[in-house]
Amino acid sequence: MTLTNDKPSAKKIVCDNCDSEGPAQGRCNECGIFLCQYCSEFHKRSRPTKHHELVTMEQLKSNPGPQNIAEKIRCPKHKEEVIKLFCKTCQTTICRDCTIVDHQGHKYGFVEEVAVEEKRHLQSNLNEVKQRKGRIAQGIVNLKKFNEGLEAKKKSTISEISQHFDQLVKAVESRKREMMEKVTLMTNSKQKQIHTQLEALEVALASCESSIEFTEQAFKNGNDVQILSMEKYILQSLEQLKTVKDQTKPCVTENMVFIIPSSVQETKNKLLTKYDVDVAVATPVYCHTSFKEKEKMFDAGEQYSVTLICHDKNNRRLRYGGQDIKPSFTGMEVSDVAVTDNKDGSYTISFSPRQGGMLKFEVSINGTPAPNCSLTKQVNWVVSDACGKGAITNGGRTMKGEDGEGVYCWRVGGCYFDSGVHTWKVRLSNNNAYDSHNYNYNQPSAEVGIIDYDEINAEIAQSKKKPVRYCSNAEKGQSKKKWVHNCSVQRGYNIDISLTLDMEKRTLDVKVVNPRSFSSSGSSTNYQFTARRVLPFFACSSPRLSISLVE
Repeated sequence: MTLTNDKPSAKKIVCDNCDSEGPAQGRCNECGIFLCQYCSEFHKRSRPTKHHELVTMEQLKSNPGPQNIAEKIRCPKHKEEVIKLFCKTCQTTICRDCTIVDHQGHKYGFVEEVAVEEKRHLQSNLNEVKQRKGRIAQGIVNLKKFNEGLEAKKKSTISEISQHFDQLVKAVESRKREMMEKVTLMTNSKQKQIHTQLEALEVALASCESSIEFTEQAFKNGNDVQILSMEKYILQSLEQLKTVKDQTKPCVTENMVFIIPSSVQETKNKLLTKYDVDVAVATPVYCHTSFKEKEKMFDAGEQYSVTLICHDKNNRRLRYGGQDIKPSFTGMEVSDVAVTDNKDGSYTISFSPRQGGMLKFEVSINGTPAPNCSLTKQVNWVVSDACGKGAITNGGRTMKGEDGEGVYCWRVGGCYFDSGVHTWKVRLSNNNAYDSHNYNYNQPSAEVGIIDYDEINAEIAQSKKKPVRYCSNAEKGQSKKKWVHNCSVQRGYNIDISLTLDMEKRTLDVKVVNPRSFSSSGSSTNYQFTARRVLPFFACSSPRLSISLVE
């Protein structure tokens, strides 16, 4: 109860220090008790309490706060003592007497001091509980939505089952009608033939009866002269009738068989038992993948595929499709990515790598990464047509000049390198079947090496993807953008050159394999470069000259 209540019905506050029950005139903040006028004066003069802070009732009313309560909390064991301490050992509030009696030797501190840290600790726990409350509340919302979705899924699945079996029943009924109609048609056809046979026999029967009756009447009523005169005609009729071969047996069979490929029970076991309702959710950790193609290395530009097999939480292969499959490719650009659901728990992910290098495949299933489905494969790079100029043939493994003599055409490799050691081998070929009118042309030259990936991309972007011209080193000296080896090739000769790139050392070693036809200063050269990422570079100055990737 605060002291700011001025209503007449408010409880009268009396002195806590004496039994006079006199009205309180003030309060000692140290002792936590209300004092009458006499006790207040004594409190101020007494040596043990003269330094205590006394607050008048008017001050308490004008400055209400948490401390302005009518009754101070006192110790339940020591009624005269106010609780001012907190025992850290026992984690409970105590008074001064408690420190001597029950909590001797324990660690304790003043309530005001301990409360700061404890409130901070409580606030921290409160914040965590509030966060948990938020998570629980959100979880309840999510679970309710999930339950609604589950109910909707139940209805849609039941509807799907009903529709499928309705269609199955319709198909069975349709086949049943077809079989019954076929039986009717077959029976009608046979009955028509039997009817024709009956008509023929009935005609034959009538002929026999007529001839028999006529002959018997002649025997009965005619004399010998009359019989002999008619004998020729009677005998002719009888002989004709007796020689006729009558088909008295049915001209068709009554055989009609309903061909049943299997019994009802067998059909049920083979067909109906295959129908099932299952959770059919893949557990990514149990799923696995493999490349369908068995090549040690792939070729850029070709089509390849990954087979994904899905398993459930019990590591059993799923028999159904319907999973959400999201493939991911890193290390190079890929195109023509397609995911095919094979409806049997397996999926085929097809793709085409557009560059050379190390391809990494990863996949997520229903939004969760599948840790055991990562695959890597080295992809052979080819000459790229993304920039530069020059005819590209042989599946991207050969380039040649396509401008006039002395005009350099250039291309780059379809893969950039930023780490590791890489080797490739090229063959320079000079077509010796060139027109004799061009005999006086100088020997064509070529450049092989590397070029700065970042600088060439920046320059191409600035020129709005127009072809960037790179002249030969012989004309302008070693370019800052490229580190290449220049050589000329004699008519009818081939030159094989091996290149070793070390991205850690930032070196390029160029070695001429067959220097007999090589008209340059040496057969092996080492280049030091500074580029962070590089591309293989090729250039030639004549349509007679071709550069081919050998390895």
